[in-house]
Amino acid sequence: MAPKITAGNALIVLANLFYSIGAFVFDFNETHVRNPRWPPHARFHNGQTMTLGLFLSITSIYLLLRPAATKAQALDNLFISALIGSFYCTAGMSAILYPGTAWQDPEFAQGGEQRFLFSGIVVALWIGYWLEASRLAKVKGS
Repeated sequence: MAPKITAGNALIVLANLFYSIGAFVFDFNETHVRNPRWPPHARFHNGQTMTLGLFLSITSIYLLLRPAATKAQALDNLFISALIGSFYCTAGMSAILYPGTAWQDPEFAQGGEQRFLFSGIVVALWIGYWLEASRLAKVKGS
């Protein structure tokens, strides 16, 4: 059972690409990587987080697009793809729960957009999952 280009699959791929590439685009500026107030170890963890997001995205897309022998395997690939794809942004939403964290550094007036971006991406991934799982449920055969 070869994967097809569908609205659900496209939504999952786009959500993965947005957060993985977006982390590099949005973090290479004065608010993160180039913030002179950040100590080297904070930059280390920012780099670790950005690379982890890229690896999670690649894994999610691989699972989504790999051929499946059965409909059950295709559904399993789809579920694990959406699950792994949502890890990065779910972790981003949970980060605010740690002591001393904030959505942005004090010198930047804007901020907090991540909570909306991260939650929107997670919602998009699971809508993509629902669309594709609904389509696969209608496919005849095992």
